[in-house]
Formats: sequence, C-alpha cells, structure tokens
Amino acid sequence: MEFSCKYATATGQVVSSVQVGTNIDDVRHKLAEQGFLPIEIKAKGITFSRTPRKKAIKTDDFILFNQQFVSLIKAGLPILRSIDLLKAQIKNPDLLRHVVDIRERLQSGALLSDAMRKQEVFPPVYVASIAAGERSGDLVEVIQRYVKYEKTSLGVRKRFINSLIYPAFLVLLAITMVGVILKFVIPRFAQLYSELGRQLPAPTRFLIYVSSAVENNFWTIFLSIVGVIVLIRLWTRTRSGRSKLDEWKLHSPLLGTLLTMFSMAQLSRTLGTLLTGGTPLLSALETVRESTGNSAISDSITAACGLVREGKPLSDSLEGTGHFPPLALEMIRVGEQTGALPEMLNHVADYYDEEVQLRSTALLGFVEPVILIFIAVFVAFVLISLYLPLFSIGAGA
Repeated sequence: MEFSCKYATATGQVVSSVQVGTNIDDVRHKLAEQGFLPIEIKAKGITFSRTPRKKAIKTDDFILFNQQFVSLIKAGLPILRSIDLLKAQIKNPDLLRHVVDIRERLQSGALLSDAMRKQEVFPPVYVASIAAGERSGDLVEVIQRYVKYEKTSLGVRKRFINSLIYPAFLVLLAITMVGVILKFVIPRFAQLYSELGRQLPAPTRFLIYVSSAVENNFWTIFLSIVGVIVLIRLWTRTRSGRSKLDEWKLHSPLLGTLLTMFSMAQLSRTLGTLLTGGTPLLSALETVRESTGNSAISDSITAACGLVREGKPLSDSLEGTGHFPPLALEMIRVGEQTGALPEMLNHVADYYDEEVQLRSTALLGFVEPVILIFIAVFVAFVLISLYLPLFSIGAGA
C-alpha cells in the first residue's frame, strides 16, 4: 500500500515522498530507522476499506502487567525470563496473545520497543518511553514513571466519568418518563374526553395533538433520528468532518473550556513523561500528536513541530496555534527559561486536572437542578392539562 509522506531529515530539511508499507505505523517506523522524523503520513487516494482495529488492552490489566514486569527486571532477571514468568500469570487472553508474540520477536533479536510497536495495541506514549529507556539504559525507571503516569491519568478519567453517572441517569429518566406519558397516559385520557363530546381547554388539546402526532408518526420519527445519527457518524469519520467536530467541541459554549483544559492536562502530562524519560522534544511532540484524541489539537501540534524544528521555543510555537490557554503557555515558557520544562509540564497537568475536577463539579451542580426542574415542570403541565376538563365538568355540574 502506498502512503504520501512528509518528513524532516537530520539537517532540518522537509521532504515529501511516497513510501510503501502495510500501514501508517509501519511506514513511520521505517522512516525513523532511516534517521528521518515523520511529520505527516496518509494513504494515497480515497479508500473506504478500513483495517480491522485490534482490540485495546484494558488499562487495569496493562498497569498490572507493567508493575509485575518492572519488579522482575529490578530483581535482576533478564527480559526474556521475566516475560516467561509473567505469561503464566496473565489472565487477559488478548494481553497474553500479544505478550507471547513479543517474546517470540525478542528471541529473534528484535528490540523490546520494536516488538511492542508491532502489536499496534500499546499506547504510543508507552512504546516511545520504552524506546527512550533502551537508549538510556534505564528501562526500570522509565516503566515506573509510565505506570505512575497511567495511574494518574486513569484516576482523572474515572473521577470525571463517575461524576457524569447521576446526570446521565436523570436524563434517561426524563426521556423515559416523557415517552411513557405520551405513549400510554395521554391516549387514554384522549379517548375518555372524546366520548364526553365537550370542548377541551387549549393546553389539553395541545397535549393530545402532540401525543397523537408522536403515536401516528413514531416510526418516521424514529427512522429519521437514526438516519441523522448515521449521517453524522459517517461525516465524522472523514478527516474534514472529524476536524470540524473537534474544533466545535473546543469552542462549544458550556463544555469547550472544560474539554480544552482536559486536553491540556493530558497533553502536558504525556509530554512531561516523555521528556523526563529522555525522549527528544520533537520525537515527544510527534508521539503526543498521535496519542491526543482531538484532531484540531493534533493539527496544532503538527504546526508547532514545524516551528520547533526551525528553532522557535515550544511556548511560542504552541501559542501561534491558538488552541492553548495563556496560563499554560506562560508556565511552559518559565520551564524553558529555567531548564525545568518536564517538571513544569507536570505542574501544568496537575493544575488543569484540578481545574477540570472543580469546573465539572460546578457544571454538574448546575445541570442536575435544571433537569429536575424540567421534570417537575413537565409533570405539572401534563397533570394540569389532563385534569382541566374534569374541573370544568365538575364546575358545570
């Protein structure tokens, strides 16, 4: 398969060429082996076929594996012997399959980082950290640092997800309640009032009209919603669609600032971990670009890589993209000036992790009452609208 590649040579010259490989990671690895720094790699032409994505390893299992692995290496056991001992303890069949393949590649003379990169399931940050540890001869410290990084990131994600559980339950409850009332409750009252033959109040007529419209056009509405969702999904799978959606996320009214802070925390912690492990800045930026989940930020990092390669400071390079908060840029600038960039990046990550937690708590504290108020108002409106005719009949009697 052919890929259009843009990469930098050792002299800083940017070159564009066509390379042949099985996938993007394979081409990137070949360029790196030749001493080039990949900037952009994409498949030539337009194709709708997709390579089946390998099943990701559960984070908890991966952390446990690395904790056991580093303990065995610290005890003085060779890497191959350590992997042999770990194979009998791995419960996750997917992880075991990859570990067995890694062991076979190591026995054939491959480097640990190359064997792990070939699996295509391990995080790019992890593979880059292993490669840096191999170069520096300090694999134990690199793995320990990565485990700490992964535990911190996992803790932040879990706290954020747990804080969304109750609001999600309220939204689901509200949707279910509205559906049950429109589908079952209102039609029964409509049948009762039609038998009375009286003029109904305006709120009651409106409620019956909405219920009847939903019931008569249920499948049309349902299929329309499904169709819109499918079209959006197809659109977001294109590069331009994904980029526009990610850009909109960062600038959305309520969640934009929160998502920017979350991305900044992840980016800073990842970059700080790689730099502390001895990975060069440009290679670290390339790895961070691959691991970020937002294509708009990924494009910004690509632009920043070009500026850093030209000799500009990292803070100035990131500032020109317009996607990074001023406070983070100022802290990075101080880290560059004092020669403590990795430590300052970790401080940036800690700061934004705390800010995300505080702001998400405040936002959810605002959203939850709004959902409850909506439920209360809707129920009150339905009850009043349904019982108004009964009140009028009682008054007329």
